[in-house]
Amino acid sequence: MNSSDPVDNPLGSLVEETRKLACAVGEKAQQAADQLRDQYPDVYGHLAAAGTELLAAYRAAVAGHERRWSAPESTDTEHIDVDG
Repeated sequence: MNSSDPVDNPLGSLVEETRKLACAVGEKAQQAADQLRDQYPDVYGHLAAAGTELLAAYRAAVAGHERRWSAPESTDTEHIDVDG
């Protein structure tokens, strides 16, 4: 069995094409960032700072949710035994 044969490994070609697409998009994004940094360093700096702030806001939101999800249940509720 040849693992590169799509009949033998139906996800193999899909995974490989997805990897190629991700690499191509990443390369184009890097080229655009390099060009922006070279031609408009102030704009690049502001965008980089904004990205850092967005990431910090996301982390804060996730951390808040994680604290609520992992907190013990509140004792403000009253258990009512309906079975007996």
